[in-house]
Amino acid sequence: MASVHYLCPQCEARLARVAGEPARACDFCGAQTNVVAPAEDAVIGQCAACGHAELYVQKDFNRTTGIALVAVGAVFVPWTWGLSLLAVTVLDYIVWRVVKDVIVCYECQAVHRGYAPNPAIPPFDLATHDRHVYGAAPPGAEEK
Repeated sequence: MASVHYLCPQCEARLARVAGEPARACDFCGAQTNVVAPAEDAVIGQCAACGHAELYVQKDFNRTTGIALVAVGAVFVPWTWGLSLLAVTVLDYIVWRVVKDVIVCYECQAVHRGYAPNPAIPPFDLATHDRHVYGAAPPGAEEK
């Protein structure tokens, strides 16, 4: 099911809007939000939460869980002669193949789930991210 997940501009609570659902106030603080998730068959070209046009694609997998899996594999290395890291690598490959992509906004970090891939949206770029977070890319970073 297509949806947009974003933070409330007032209280920064995590909110979600499903495609076809009308705009409504924040579930936590009552602040009015005008976010409407695009239709399920829409091609995402700009953020539904803030209207920003710079987006990126990433896998829809929890980073903390991924790091925890690698840490567990590393902890068991002495008892498994390194086979635990091999098992984690195989598990990582399987997850990478199975998990779908999401579209994320550089500006507000809104996540667009369940939409068809847009070939015009590139993967994450650190220089673009730094420009949005810090106002400029670090010296020496290659800008497009």
